[in-house]
Amino acid sequence: MNITFREVCFAYERFGESAGDDKKFQLRNLSFEISSPQFVAIAGRSGSGKTTLLQMFNGLLRPARGEVLIDQQNIHARGYDLAALRRRLGLVFQFPEAQLFAATVREDVGFAPRQQKLSSAETEARTLQALQEVGLSENFLARDPFTLSAGEKRRAALAGILAMQPEMLILDEPTAGLDAKGIVEIKTLLWRWHEQGRGLIMISHDLDLIAELAQRVFVLHQGEIIFNGSPHQLWDDRSENSAPAPFEICARAGLAVPRAERLKRLLRAKNIDFMLPSPRSKILP
Repeated sequence: MNITFREVCFAYERFGESAGDDKKFQLRNLSFEISSPQFVAIAGRSGSGKTTLLQMFNGLLRPARGEVLIDQQNIHARGYDLAALRRRLGLVFQFPEAQLFAATVREDVGFAPRQQKLSSAETEARTLQALQEVGLSENFLARDPFTLSAGEKRRAALAGILAMQPEMLILDEPTAGLDAKGIVEIKTLLWRWHEQGRGLIMISHDLDLIAELAQRVFVLHQGEIIFNGSPHQLWDDRSENSAPAPFEICARAGLAVPRAERLKRLLRAKNIDFMLPSPRSKILP
């Protein structure tokens, strides 16, 4: 899947205001391209426009200007099948467990396949596969989702998205509200899915999380992209491609540089030789 934004602007219309007023845009002139199986992070503090941007990927919000294209097709063109797009591109909101509603995990995870008019056998097969992907056993099928732990609820909700068999996943703050154990579980799942060839777009303000997972990062500030590159280029002050200085970009966007990077800078300032493990080595079992 290829996602292209061309000069996209967006504004929430208020009474007496025009969406065409540039000063009212929440997103301004966004142009970028993302292709599977990249693992892309979109970073920014609260109010930077991250969640608004998330809802534009699958057409929940429509640009005031510009175009959103999937595989070179404008998703807002007449006749475009947005329902089919939303099955291909799984959107996971910040607290997906809040969308759990059924009496059992089986019913909840199998909801999307049933809506797709799949047979009972295919629905059951997708339900079992999705649970396996998130690390939940068949013993959870008959469980009431509201009796699960926070981490189990998060994984059950993710299984409901995976049961649609999307080509790409977009996740809004996927570790929000979880304890340390739950965070490690979700990070492991995300990296494993990427290793399996699935594209992921992760919305986050946590650069420690991004340092561990992402291959590419956009920094969003006041509705504009002020950085587009690798995580290494964002915070390594010795990167040749950093202009302005990477720590200045993070400061401007109100983001805390990863703890490991702050430690590396402190040690370098004291002329101490060191070698830290690769972030991803801490995730994979």
